[in-house]
Amino acid sequence: MDALDNLIFATSQSPLQSGERITSRFIKTPFDSFIPGLISTDSFNPVFGFSVPDKQTFTSYADNSIFDDAIQRHWYDINGNGIPGSFAEKFQYKWPGLGILSDFTQSSTYHLMYAYLIENTRILQIFEQLIEKYFNDEVFGIAPDSVCQWMLNSKKLFFKDESSGSGLVKPNSESSRRNAYYRMFGMDLAFDAPYYKAKTANLQFIPLFEKYLTEIWKGTDLNNLVLIASQLKEILKARRNLSLIEFKSVIMANWFAFIISENTDLVKFLNCQAPTIGDRLIKIGEKVGIPAHAKCQHFFEMAEAASNILNLIEIGTYLENSTNVKTMLSSLDRGTLPSINSDYMHSFLIVINNWEKATGHKIKNPDSDTI
Repeated sequence: MDALDNLIFATSQSPLQSGERITSRFIKTPFDSFIPGLISTDSFNPVFGFSVPDKQTFTSYADNSIFDDAIQRHWYDINGNGIPGSFAEKFQYKWPGLGILSDFTQSSTYHLMYAYLIENTRILQIFEQLIEKYFNDEVFGIAPDSVCQWMLNSKKLFFKDESSGSGLVKPNSESSRRNAYYRMFGMDLAFDAPYYKAKTANLQFIPLFEKYLTEIWKGTDLNNLVLIASQLKEILKARRNLSLIEFKSVIMANWFAFIISENTDLVKFLNCQAPTIGDRLIKIGEKVGIPAHAKCQHFFEMAEAASNILNLIEIGTYLENSTNVKTMLSSLDRGTLPSINSDYMHSFLIVINNWEKATGHKIKNPDSDTI
């Protein structure tokens, strides 16, 4: 499940210390009727999630105070629910009849790279401008109640003044996220804005990561692949002090990516229907006067796969074993049955193909004059 799916689970299924579920003091919460389902059959491991209508209902719920509790509850859940030691690593979201819905050692949108790639599309800046315009003008018309409530919830959760925030949902400003991206990856966003650029950052991440992707594509030097994976793990784990802003940034990025993942009620209200998430964002950007990144579709397409890969690198055990890596590299060969290895290899290929197209950096054949 993605971050938004997990917030729904935390709201309806993960009890507070009192034993009660998260609920509104004022209006009925409909979330108990939500049931997750299998949303992808393309992978060996089942991928579960709540329906788009359920997610729209959740994110446009009229009492936005529940989101504070849901995010706080989920933060403690993914950190082991307060269970000390190794037991914390075994905390999972489970559903009767479906089994494990989320195992937080490898959740698809829980690495800072996911937030970076999503924000690089300019989605957050576009929606901040959209929401600001909507509540100060009527240029877009009058939105249906659910769409208006979604924008109100989004404003209160993510775009209010930092001084007025509370708990884990106190908004982290764009400058704070930029600082985290730079420290973790040595990367700036594709569009300029002032922020404090730390003196200590993983400047070696991009050349090392791109070298790693090239070696995965070649698939010939297992020892070098194991070595680079180990090096990447060390520099990423050295920035684990960024875990809280990573969590907040991922929640924020996933919240906005969802609302244009299909032709949702908000997209229809804006008359920005399109066949792809990237085209929808480009249309909305044109409406508010902020152009989306021209390659935004590629950032969207690889965000979850890149998060999967970096989580796997940080775990360390699988990609630092040459036998595992060899098995993974051949897992998509004709006649090979689907497995967890083929899931991992599929994620690598998604990133390799889209990284080249999004950045213009040559991965498959770095010595060539063309991509």
